[in-house]
Amino acid sequence: MPISKGTRLMVEEILREASEQASSMVVAAKKEASTILNAARFTAKEEEEHEVKEAQARGKRVYEEVLMDGKIKAKKEALKKREEIINDVFKEVKEKIQKYTSSQKYQEDLIRIAIDSCRKLGSDRVTIFANKRDLRVLKRAQKKITRALSTKGATVSVSFGEPIQTICGVRVATTDRKIEIDDTFEGRMRRDFDTLRMKVAKLLFEGSR
Repeated sequence: MPISKGTRLMVEEILREASEQASSMVVAAKKEASTILNAARFTAKEEEEHEVKEAQARGKRVYEEVLMDGKIKAKKEALKKREEIINDVFKEVKEKIQKYTSSQKYQEDLIRIAIDSCRKLGSDRVTIFANKRDLRVLKRAQKKITRALSTKGATVSVSFGEPIQTICGVRVATTDRKIEIDDTFEGRMRRDFDTLRMKVAKLLFEGSR
């Protein structure tokens, strides 16, 4: 049966509309695909920039950590060197004192130190301790020490104890050993070391910062 003219026109219209719809769908699909692709590119760029910024931040942190670590190590090394220099000064002082103890001047000073220490003790019966070499000097000067301590008619009894290990100086005590004064080199160093160390450091390093 031949298709009527009206039917043919209807079919053509349907096909035209379908074609137009198809074209619109293709255009829309292409536009959507382009949008998605651009978005993907933008995201990738953002991620790349983010990674670069993170890498720069990590690099800065590492640099600051290395710098701080270097400063700390340098400070420790400087403090260590300062301590070595200060210790060398005390070693030199010790060596000079050891040489000084062989002099006649030291023997006179030793007797004076013994008398002053006994006076500080404030007892009428004292025992003096020193190393073997100094005990010999002090025993020879026992009468002189006793006379110096026995003032205003009060007689002070002076005796000597066993030798002690010390570079120089004396340790004096009451006979019952309840009161004792340590005027040896080592005793004075123990009491005054921190103060002496600060003075030495100030003389050596003041203005070196």
